[in-house]
Amino acid sequence: MTPRYKPLAMSTLAARPLPALPSVPPLPPPSDFGARLAELGVSLPAETLERVGAYLALLLAMNEQLNLTAITDPEGAWTRHALDAFALVPLLAQVPAGGRLLDVGSGGGVPGLVLAIARPDLQVTLIEATQKKAAFLEAVVKALGLEWVSVLAERAEQLATTSLARSFDVVTARAVAKLAQLLPWTAPFARRGGALLLVKGARADAELDEARRVLARFRCQHERTVQTPTGRVVVLTVGG
Repeated sequence: MTPRYKPLAMSTLAARPLPALPSVPPLPPPSDFGARLAELGVSLPAETLERVGAYLALLLAMNEQLNLTAITDPEGAWTRHALDAFALVPLLAQVPAGGRLLDVGSGGGVPGLVLAIARPDLQVTLIEATQKKAAFLEAVVKALGLEWVSVLAERAEQLATTSLARSFDVVTARAVAKLAQLLPWTAPFARRGGALLLVKGARADAELDEARRVLARFRCQHERTVQTPTGRVVVLTVGG
């Protein structure tokens, strides 16, 4: 059987290899985290939360060296990263087991890596152009045994015309760019009828209005905008 996991090509990182991941215990979730998940309509097993806690611990431990996130406290990591990503889980309900998810501009791993842990039945690909961040993602994938996750250290626009085009059920992105700029980096990867889940802030409506022509060019239909604990998710479907 051909493995779904494709190792990241590390040749470009040879001159400055990633420091070894430290041995750190998982971050325990805040006491009210289960209740906050329930408010989102999300229920996850303890093993999933422990794995996310292990990822968050590595994220914070490596942050000073790699500048992975502006969030530096454990509770903030659980809220701004984990809870925010888990808010997308109900939006993945229609994606069947074996479906494909692409996260563009994964950075330190949100939301793509968190969603991969929450939905281990999906094939997840993370695109991150910054080499040190991509190397960190690859190291976490190996450390946590996420064999269903692959990491590509490339720019999305360079991959949009490859075999990855039109091959994903859902494409996600958070804090990458304004919608008008983000759509050419995400829409080409979604299959016909696939979804774009784009995590935005308070200007989501304004960005949608500014992106009307780009939406039409990529045949994207705005389905709804979903409020999350820390922002808003613009949900688009992609036509043929």
